[in-house]
Amino acid sequence: MQRKFAISVAAIATCICLMAASCQSTIAGLTATLGNASAQIAQLEGNTPLAAQIATDTAQAVKQINAWKSGSPAHNAVEALGVVETDLSLICPANASGWQASCAQYAPLIQLALGTAQTIILLIDPTAALKTQKVNMGGSTPTNSKEFKTQWNGIANSIPSLRTAVIK
Repeated sequence: MQRKFAISVAAIATCICLMAASCQSTIAGLTATLGNASAQIAQLEGNTPLAAQIATDTAQAVKQINAWKSGSPAHNAVEALGVVETDLSLICPANASGWQASCAQYAPLIQLALGTAQTIILLIDPTAALKTQKVNMGGSTPTNSKEFKTQWNGIANSIPSLRTAVIK
């Protein structure tokens, strides 16, 4: 049931946007922003190798999104985004009882990044299989870098221990 989720007005706008070549850079920019922000969380957790991996894999996803042409198979873009999705799930892997206590403070930011990556994957290719369980965003999904930064910073500023994760 991973693919069953409510499509917000923002997601519909993004879907329409994807049909226009001019919006490809918007989706690529959103992907780059979520990757850079997520790499920062991995770095704050002291996982420098994962931070570097997220940065590298996100750059590859952006490259594949920019190379993808609407109406053509989106396999390469979806595959690259799937790698980013997997990377994001490694920042603070959840266990059977939920988020690990050592990094649970980052859960809202990780959920935002992971949910945004999953939404981009499903908007590019609604038949794509997600690598991880679908994140319930509980609100609107960011459709561009500015919206992502606003949501990310809103979360980071509302929790004192996350203020160092604010995107500048």
